[in-house]
Amino acid sequence: MALFSFRHSVKTFSDKRSAEARAAKHGQTAAHLKYITRPQAARAIIRTRLAYPTDALVAVAAEREAETRKGRVCERFILALPVEATPEQREALVKAFGEAITQGVAGYVAAIHDQRGNDTLNPHAHIAAFDVQVKGGGRGRPRSTIGMARKNAIEEAAALWAGIHNRMMTSWGYGAESQISHLSFAARGIDRLPEIHEGAASRQLFAKGEHPATKSDWHHIDAGHTRAEANVVIRAINSLKQEAQNDQADPADGLGSDNENDRSERPDRREDDRASGGRIVGDAGPSTPPWAPVVAVGSQDEGNASAFNGPAASTPPFLGTTAQPAPFPPLADHRSIRRWGSVRRVYRELVMLRDSLRSRLFPERAVPRNLQETRLHPPFHEGRRERQRDRD
Repeated sequence: MALFSFRHSVKTFSDKRSAEARAAKHGQTAAHLKYITRPQAARAIIRTRLAYPTDALVAVAAEREAETRKGRVCERFILALPVEATPEQREALVKAFGEAITQGVAGYVAAIHDQRGNDTLNPHAHIAAFDVQVKGGGRGRPRSTIGMARKNAIEEAAALWAGIHNRMMTSWGYGAESQISHLSFAARGIDRLPEIHEGAASRQLFAKGEHPATKSDWHHIDAGHTRAEANVVIRAINSLKQEAQNDQADPADGLGSDNENDRSERPDRREDDRASGGRIVGDAGPSTPPWAPVVAVGSQDEGNASAFNGPAASTPPFLGTTAQPAPFPPLADHRSIRRWGSVRRVYRELVMLRDSLRSRLFPERAVPRNLQETRLHPPFHEGRRERQRDRD
């Protein structure tokens, strides 16, 4: 099954950059090209429309030109490639996207990683595209060919990749299971939280029971927990929601029969009702409940349907009315989750949402079933105990 993964990053010399991590430095581009094209990982390398014969010279020229105009050095992309495709088909997919994103004008270097280790299960491609500034003939600034600094450029590039992928995979005879979508879960109406990218090294450490080091700068976001631990909670939330949806679709309460919702399969009881004088055969009592008001023949209430069909008549006064609990809002509309975006998600709020779902949907599971779940978020419980001691 093909998976959609589209990542974009950039290094720039602009003073207006939004994050310091995007700051460009001399030598970064050459190191990046050397990393993605290393023989141990790259099975195939595509170099197109480059002004210099080596990657090192291309990188030096790109950084000098970007520093002069205080702009971006190159656009970096990482694309997940379909596992079911052949190596030749993966190369064709990468080349088609490279030509489309550069509009056949700008140069790019693409490296396909799918030959060994984890790359065989997760084939992907790295692309470094070097923009070309084209003068429009007027007095304005030159126009970018790739245009990744424009509004909604990343969303449009992701849609471009999804369209190229789906068209080419269909032309090669692959079915619907090989189609991908650039739309989010919320846009597709899927009530599910997306998981966070972990990284192969971090995932291997977590599988061994080791705890990867966390950055102190992010402790106000992740509370000292790793992405792998956050994904454990996210998967638990998705599992709870899916189980609740399955229970709603197929309730197992033991009431009714298989033909309860099919009118064509229900037995016709009208003839039995007529033969028993309005009573159901086998029923020892009258069809009207004992708490319903008795209306005398000829009174003003005779024939008034509301006297029998209203809520006060259908429910005994000592039972009262029970309000139906409001359904839990979809995860895509949860304010605390939507506020932090798709990646910078607060770990404590994930834990609170999971425990809230468990207590509301499945009260019998409100208490953690084992100590492993409790160990997932010790800072949260320790902070709660400290606050309790302060109140005492």
